[in-house]
Amino acid sequence: MKPEEVIPGLRALIVKDLVERHGFSKKEAAEILGITPPAVTLYLQGKRAGSVVKLLRRRGVLKLVREFTDHVVERGGKISMPALYDLAFSAITLIERKKIMGREEESVIDLRRDEAQRLLQLLRERFEIEQKSAEQFMRIASRLRNQAMRMLIRMIARDCIKHADIMMLLMSIVESGGEMKIDLPDIKLLDKLLSEEKSFHICGLDEIKRLLPHKLLILLVDCIADDEKKHERILKNLVNYARVSEESPYNPFKALEAAGRR
Repeated sequence: MKPEEVIPGLRALIVKDLVERHGFSKKEAAEILGITPPAVTLYLQGKRAGSVVKLLRRRGVLKLVREFTDHVVERGGKISMPALYDLAFSAITLIERKKIMGREEESVIDLRRDEAQRLLQLLRERFEIEQKSAEQFMRIASRLRNQAMRMLIRMIARDCIKHADIMMLLMSIVESGGEMKIDLPDIKLLDKLLSEEKSFHICGLDEIKRLLPHKLLILLVDCIADDEKKHERILKNLVNYARVSEESPYNPFKALEAAGRR
């Protein structure tokens, strides 16, 4: 799911919560969300984003929305689009977790490999940890008034969401037997991107940090530098992988399966 698909339903739930539980008028709710009063009416009547609202309710997102709304009411002010996107990412993670945790274990049993079952167990445990951490950091960020501090905590929350997405992908691949078709960009393009990424490291960030007036702001720039180093490492590995082969010739899951049939 994409955030854009979820946000209308979240708006509808937030509107309903603001009006019915917190006692705001339609006009006040519209101002908080940055929408028109007629739009608020449509949300309340279920004439807008009705199917998305049903999905969100079924998947247990209502509690997440109520906590978000409570923080908004406590702090006052308007709900920004970045805040809505953060809530959408949290909702999507929760929805996907419900789907995965509710899935039957039949596909795991069919693999008939203790190693695969153990791996799936570890991946699920890590998924739950990352998803829970993302929700906690997002709640902390929503309470903070300082924009720089809020940005730092949100970055941690987004990383946790990203980690949970990686765990979901790994679970999907393991459950399908480990088979995966790999498409890589042209190696010359990868080399070019790697060269550009290396050049970014030495351009401007040190001087920016020297001129910034506060350590908290410098910490934000350090996050950019860390990301650039990570990007360089990823590109290096992709270039090395592309040089060896476009597609891995060896599938450890297939090998285990073949061994089990002997």
